[in-house]
Amino acid sequence: MSIRAEADEAQRLKSAIILNIMIIDFHTHVFPDKFAHHAMKVLENNIDEPNMYCRARATAAVLVETMDRCGVDKSVVCHVATKEKQHEDLLKFAKAINGDRLISFGSIMPDAQSALEYIWKISDEGLLGVKLHPALQRCRPDDEKYFPLYDLMRALNLVLIFHAGWDPSYPDELMAPPASLLAVARNFPGLRVVAAHMGGMKHAQDVLDQVAGCKEEIYFDTAYSAEGAIDPQLFAAIVNKHGPDRILLGSDFPWHLPSQEMAMVRALDLPESDKDLILGGNAARLLGL
Repeated sequence: MSIRAEADEAQRLKSAIILNIMIIDFHTHVFPDKFAHHAMKVLENNIDEPNMYCRARATAAVLVETMDRCGVDKSVVCHVATKEKQHEDLLKFAKAINGDRLISFGSIMPDAQSALEYIWKISDEGLLGVKLHPALQRCRPDDEKYFPLYDLMRALNLVLIFHAGWDPSYPDELMAPPASLLAVARNFPGLRVVAAHMGGMKHAQDVLDQVAGCKEEIYFDTAYSAEGAIDPQLFAAIVNKHGPDRILLGSDFPWHLPSQEMAMVRALDLPESDKDLILGGNAARLLGL
C-alpha cells in the first residue's frame, strides 16, 4: 500500500469512527419552570443589545424539544450562582435535571465561605463540572484568592467553564479578558478550562493574538458566535490556530438555538472529521462519555 493510500485509509477509518459521535451542545441555560419566565425577563431587561433576546423559553423541557428539532443528542447546562444562599437550591435543581440528555454543571459563588464545600458536593452528586461567570459573580478569574478553588476542581477532575470576555449586563467593564483565563490554565496544568464564547465575547482579536494556539489545556466553545456575533473569518482563524480538537459546539440557549452555531461550524473550510470533533467528539472526550 502506498503512503498516500495508507493516509487515505487512515482518514477513512477516522471518519467512520467520528461519524458515530453524538452532537453535544456544551453551553446552554435553563431555570426551574416556575422561575424561567421571570429570570429571562430580568436578564433581557438588563441588556441593551438589539439582536440579543431569548429564542425560546428557558426550561429543561423546551431545551430538550429544541435539541430534538436541531439534532442534538446531549446538552451541558451551565447554572450560575449569584448569591451564596443559592448554592443548595441550585445544586438540587442541577441534580434533578441531570440525566441522559442534559448534563448539569454546578456553580458556586467564588467569594462565598462555603465555596470549597460546594465544590466537593458538586463532585459528590456526580456532576461533571463547574460554571463561573466573572461578570455576574463580580470576580476576576486570575485573582490568586480563587486558586484554592481551581486546585480542588483539578483534584476532583471537574471541568471548569468560564463566561469569557464582554458581558451585556455590565457593558462598560471587562472582568474576564481572554488572557486571564489563559493564566488560570497556565497556573493549573491538568485543570480542563473552557473559555466560553470562543475565548472572549467581543474580544475575538485578543483571543486570536493572545490565547489561540497556546499549549495549555484550554478549550473554546462557540456559544453565541453565529449570525454576526463574531466575524466568520475571525471565527475560522481562531479555530485553525487553536486547532479543531479544542473547540466545542455551544449555542448559549436560549439566547441562540443550537442550529445557528451548528450551521456556522458546518460552514468551516475543514475536513468533515474535524467538524465532527467540534460538533461532539471533543465534548464526549472531555466529559468521558
